[in-house]
Amino acid sequence: MDLITQGILGAAVGQVGFQRTLGRKALAYGAIIGMLPDADVLVRFSQDMCAEMLHHRGVTHSLFFAPLVSPIMGWICNNFYKQQLLPSWIGLWFWALITHPLLDVFTVYGTQLLAPFSDHRFSFCAVPIVDPVYSVPLLLSIITGWFIKKRIDVSQTIAAAVLLFTTAYLFLGIAVHDKALHFVRSQEKNPVVRAEAFTTMFSIFYRRIVVEEPNCFRVGFLNMLKPEPIKWHSFEKTSIPATTLNKREISIFYWFADNWVLPVLDNNSLLLCDIRFGATEKNLKGYWGIKIDAEKITWERFPVSFSFR
Repeated sequence: MDLITQGILGAAVGQVGFQRTLGRKALAYGAIIGMLPDADVLVRFSQDMCAEMLHHRGVTHSLFFAPLVSPIMGWICNNFYKQQLLPSWIGLWFWALITHPLLDVFTVYGTQLLAPFSDHRFSFCAVPIVDPVYSVPLLLSIITGWFIKKRIDVSQTIAAAVLLFTTAYLFLGIAVHDKALHFVRSQEKNPVVRAEAFTTMFSIFYRRIVVEEPNCFRVGFLNMLKPEPIKWHSFEKTSIPATTLNKREISIFYWFADNWVLPVLDNNSLLLCDIRFGATEKNLKGYWGIKIDAEKITWERFPVSFSFR
């Protein structure tokens, strides 16, 4: 999810579990800790064009990161404030850190939960990367908790109820995803290589459907609140020489995009499009890709258009 939502979730975790012992510091620290795993985006300043693909949502998003870091940082915070609340500090660090990758795995992007032992990217395609239905209730609960000082039980009850609601919403996203795929397959007359129902922006119900066939990709959109036959847009796959596919940057890009890559000719260049993302017919080929010229390989970003349907 987006960085702000991760901070809000961390604050809500602090509010539910640790406001009684740590006070409002639990919300403030929870917000900061909840955003820390995304510090790995700093790798984008590397000279390696593949650094962000390889390392963002990598080790800091691993399930092993929180158990290793939380005892150390909890001890530091406890000593800094000269308190006897070590279990609370460790608990706050652990839960604010671990919920970050667990939330990210519900998005399309994919998260390396088992890094550094495996580079597999786990993804449920349940909710968009930015989703107000998830974020706003959590934000309202922590605002309430911040200003309620004397009735911490009320603050914690509200936050717990909101966390229960938002967690249920994540699993609703999985159900909508599965139902969308079932609808797509029921409309197909011939077998396909694979199909996926990606989220778009701001809604779990409006899905970007991508179907792969041996020689082409088909892209369309499906509103699960009112399912109708999909209007398909077909793109033939451009053949790629084996020598090109074997280049480091290209193989990493295919891994990053989970092989949802559309190769097309762009003038005299070969363009590899990540077709998982795109909210309207103006973004049928996605938001970004890799451009391969005779002498160099570069990132290519496409104009973005959002749909609010």
